[in-house]
Amino acid sequence: MEPGYLLPIEWAMMVCFVVGVLSWGIYMKGKIVDLSDSFLAGRKVPGVIASMSAIATNFNTNDFIGGVGAAYAMGFVMVHSNLLSCFILVFLSLFFLRKIRVLNVFTLGEWLRKRYSPAVGNIYSIIWTFIWMLVNLGLYIYSGALVLHTLVGWNLYISIVLLTIIAATYTLLGGFGAVVATDVLQMVLMFFPYLFLVPRIWIAAGGISGITSGTTHHMTDLWTSQSPFGNIGIVLSGAFLLSLSYWSSEAQMIQRPLSAKSVNDSAVSYLGVGFWHALVSPLIIVIPGVAALKLYPGLSNNDFAMPMLISDLIPRGLYGVTIVGLMAGFLSSADSQINAFCTMFTKDIYQNIIARDKSTEHYLAVSKISGVIFTAAAIATAIAFSFAKHGMMLMALSILATIMPPSAAVILLGALWKRAGKTGALWGLISGFSVGLILVILDLFGYLSGIAENTMYFRTIITFLTTAIITVVISLIKHETIPDLAIEESYDEKPARLIESPKFLAVMLLIACVLMYTFLTFAF
Repeated sequence: MEPGYLLPIEWAMMVCFVVGVLSWGIYMKGKIVDLSDSFLAGRKVPGVIASMSAIATNFNTNDFIGGVGAAYAMGFVMVHSNLLSCFILVFLSLFFLRKIRVLNVFTLGEWLRKRYSPAVGNIYSIIWTFIWMLVNLGLYIYSGALVLHTLVGWNLYISIVLLTIIAATYTLLGGFGAVVATDVLQMVLMFFPYLFLVPRIWIAAGGISGITSGTTHHMTDLWTSQSPFGNIGIVLSGAFLLSLSYWSSEAQMIQRPLSAKSVNDSAVSYLGVGFWHALVSPLIIVIPGVAALKLYPGLSNNDFAMPMLISDLIPRGLYGVTIVGLMAGFLSSADSQINAFCTMFTKDIYQNIIARDKSTEHYLAVSKISGVIFTAAAIATAIAFSFAKHGMMLMALSILATIMPPSAAVILLGALWKRAGKTGALWGLISGFSVGLILVILDLFGYLSGIAENTMYFRTIITFLTTAIITVVISLIKHETIPDLAIEESYDEKPARLIESPKFLAVMLLIACVLMYTFLTFAF
């Protein structure tokens, strides 16, 4: 595809945006006093702000580029992950978050050490820090660079290096306070262009009837049995468990409820994301991806679907605004990943394993140095994504399906079942990760091809259940003494405003999810 061109005013907008976020990082540097300020913004973030930050982090350039590309390749079944997340977020917000917050921890690795044992916490921290975070940041960097490459014409690899430097600079200077504040602005910038783009996509594709008639039936059928992921039972079960794993064990997402000023605010931070999943994501990501299948059949790379739509349908003057919005989406996730890495490496690995009882200044310096090394290493993973056969999103989800379900099974059992013991959790993790690795190898050699074209949901089901079963069985056999955890935080009975009531938001979210399922089932 041919890149577009930017007007002088659009270049000025891009420069102002970059200068603005760097300046904010420098300003917030003076606000950091201790590790809590750097990693969790002093645990003073209001629920609504934490929710907007979570949305900006969770929905970003790799969703608007890679998510649309995944829908282009796989069809409407991709939306099940979004809608099932609504039910999961209600459950986690009301029954899970307060049990994580009560120990006043910085990370899930620290929580696992207190709940189970140092070995269990260290396994999670090491895998998360050195595997998933490196992969995830590389995904964010590549998606941002792909925007500059396809829409502006810059060299892909120069763009990767430049965006890495910008994201690392303001995040490492300003800490989590800079991340949360800029995330809110970036969410607005990211969403604004889509108010113009999405209606034009629908019109260009001929509306609902045009999308339906212009693509094969199984691509627009929410309940198809011809899914590339296997039959609908595998899709629903796998999507449910993968989403449950993500929201209960993803380090940078858990930072939002941990940084909230109260347990009510922590619940609001997750429930707010659910409304985006239920009401917005299907309309601006999944449907445009299937519409692109009609408009641009046979693309050589699924990730080119959204750049093609932007290039053809966004008018001059808004083109630069769209690129700034996509850059904002990249930064809103890259900054969170860098900060989450600094938090986990410094607290879970360096302070806990390598060097105890050092000064706050020492740990802050270590977090900055490790962040620089981490972001430099992520350049390599970003380059690796440029060779992804089926697009970056499906490659990332495939990695998630291997490493995330075992961690989530142990975390959920530890929070919700008092008898879960350290030996069961340890062997559950080891077994789950081992089975996941075996399934990846079998998949690479084609031994799982009879199950589905893409087996990530199947692998999610097997690894999650393997970990959970082994953890439960050994815990029942061993009868180990469970740590005496602190009393759970309580939700406020009378929030100041209705929008701050977790129970009210939970009911509204479930209604919104059911309505969207009904619309997508009968409209297409």
